[in-house]
Amino acid sequence: MTSLAHVKQAITQDMNNIVFISSETCSICHVDEPKVRKIAETNGITFHHLDIIQEPELTGLFSVMTVPAVLVYHNGKEVARQARFIDFRSLEELLQQLPKDFQTTDYQSLFSEL
Repeated sequence: MTSLAHVKQAITQDMNNIVFISSETCSICHVDEPKVRKIAETNGITFHHLDIIQEPELTGLFSVMTVPAVLVYHNGKEVARQARFIDFRSLEELLQQLPKDFQTTDYQSLFSEL
């Protein structure tokens, strides 16, 4: 489990981040977390796991109303979000398209294929 302070810092400093928000009482979260973690690792993207029960302020900070929630950040900006039902194929396709080095990103072209 990652601390909220660490995640906030990583989002501003790292190129790409995935934030997986779950609840210890959510059985689907326990199944989805390793899948999302593996997709992140395969694509060389930093993975963060936060628990909404342990840190209830996540609800307001990330506008998360249900779990599991997967938030994808690129250059400090949220570029994708999935909640409750995670489409692993589209998540992996998006992560493969994200630039891996610091460069000016044309967000229009990045998401024109989605």
